[in-house]
Parts: sequence; structure tokens; C-alpha cells
Amino acid sequence: MRTHPRRALGIVALIVGAALIFTGCAGRSLTSGTTKVTVAVVPSTLFAPLYVARAKGYFDAEGITVHLQKVKAGQDAVGPAASGKVDVVAAGFSAGMFSAIASGLDLKIVGSMGLAPGDAKASPSALEVARKLDGVVTTPADLRGRKVAIAGGPGAAGGFQVATVLQPAGLSLADVQVVNLGIPDMQAALANGSVDAALVAAPFTTRMEKEGVARPLAVPPEGSSATGVIYSGVFARGPAAQRFFDALVRASSDLQDGRAKSEEVLTILAEATGQDIAVLRDTPSYIWLPDLAPLPDQLDRQQQVYRATGLIQDASALNTESFVDFTFARAAVRR
Repeated sequence: MRTHPRRALGIVALIVGAALIFTGCAGRSLTSGTTKVTVAVVPSTLFAPLYVARAKGYFDAEGITVHLQKVKAGQDAVGPAASGKVDVVAAGFSAGMFSAIASGLDLKIVGSMGLAPGDAKASPSALEVARKLDGVVTTPADLRGRKVAIAGGPGAAGGFQVATVLQPAGLSLADVQVVNLGIPDMQAALANGSVDAALVAAPFTTRMEKEGVARPLAVPPEGSSATGVIYSGVFARGPAAQRFFDALVRASSDLQDGRAKSEEVLTILAEATGQDIAVLRDTPSYIWLPDLAPLPDQLDRQQQVYRATGLIQDASALNTESFVDFTFARAAVRR
């Protein structure tokens, strides 16, 4: 599988530039006998298992000290992970990630994170439309030719989510004007008319709805996901990789059966993401697989969307078996 030469050069430049900003030593042992694991993460309740495992001492119990490095998008951490500057990435999957793997970078997708519940009345992520357009934009089909904000642009995880919402209306990403805008800036853009709609994640959805700026137009379908856990190849082959995943799965069990809305979990998430706990209380929760197993079917769909929009210019899709590893999820369940 070959990547378009010009695009490949761009990917390499991005990866090299991003790698320079990370200085952590991947998976190195500390003098205390514990192992330091550097995790690049996009601050979001999507990654609740990571925050819960850290706050409740599950990593400590596995002899692991976790060092979090916040990033704006998963693509920012692809290069550092491939070069060993970062051990783990908890973020969204992007077109650039697929192209990077196709170019030979040593990465493994080992787990999933938050999945969409698919409930139109209680979804943490939604395609929000400006209240100014009430009566004008009533269905996703009415977005044809309009400006839609997506954090990271069409090649980001949000681009895939928007595509899944537009598809039932007979539209694709090519039928709307995508505006690359950070999620914290979306409410102001919807209010001032800079964009007509935006793919917004919790808890920002709750805030803009409460303040009368926007309303949910549609939500990603049940079970859809564009985020997960990426291991650097070096870390995946090391002794701490399974223990790290065991801690994540232990935390995921604490989020099942409605317990993601417990006061204990909400307090952890508020501190980890910097969000108001009162807003989090009113925000619908994502769902997590008990074993956090990766979702190859979702990865296949993402590749299809990115290829259809020209963001991946390869002859054929990557075979998920070449970069998806179920080993850690399966072993965690056995333990």
C-alpha cells in the first residue's frame, strides 16, 4: 500500500515536528522500581478509564507511574509515539494516523475508548446547529453548502463522526463547508454566525444548549467510535504494556451500569478535564466496552470516509490485522 509522495512528505514533516516537542523517556524504569509510562491524551470524558485508573491507584497497583501530556489532537502524538517519545496515546484516530501506519511507522491500536450511546435525547456528542437557524435547518439534509465546524478538520476523528451523521441524509463531507475549529471556540462561532453547525463533544454540548446558543440536530449512531488507545511499537513489546491495559480495564468496570455518573467518577473527571462538575452532572455519558477491545469495523469505516474525501490517497485500505492488536484486551479479561 503506497501513500501519495507529496502527501507522504507532508506527513513525515508533521511527524518530525511533533516529535520534537515531547521529551519523555518511553517506558523507563524509575529508581523506586516502578515503570514510568508517558501518555499523550486529549482532555475529554471520552477517556474516563484512563483518568479513573490514575485517580483510584490502579496504575500504582500495577507498578506504573503515569505521566500525562495533554495534546490538542491525536495526530499531534502520532510522531512522538512512533519515535518512542510517548508510550501510549489516548485520542481520536485521524486520516494522518492511517497514512503514518501505511508509511511504516511502528504503532499498534490496542483498545477502544468512549462509544456513542446513539440516544438522540441523551448523547454526549452531537451535531449542534445554531438556534439562529431554527426553522431553517431542521434536518442534516438542510446543511448542504453550509459551514460545519469540526475540531481538527475533516481528517480528524470528528470528521468521521460528522460523516456518519450526514450519510443517512444522502450527504457527505464534500457537501458541506468544513471549518477547522477547536471545541472550546465552537459556542462563540455558533452564536456570532461564523459557522452554522458544529460537531461538539461533552460537556460543551450541555453548556451551549443550556445557554440557548444551539440545539442538537443529530447524534452519531449507537456504538460508533473514532477514539481509542494506541501503543508505540516499543512499548507494546515491553513488560509494562499488559499491566497498563489491565489497569484500564479495571477502571472500565467502574464505569458500567450507570456508575459513570457516580459522584466519585464525576469528581475525578472534573479535575482531570478542567470542566465544571455541575455541567458534568447534567451531561449524558459515553459508554465503554468492559474489556476496552479495539473496534476494527469502525477503523475500516473511518478509512472509507477518509479515502472518499481524498484525505487518504492510497490504492486500498490498510488491513486492520496489520495494526490492531487484541492481545491486551483478551489477556486483561482472563486476569
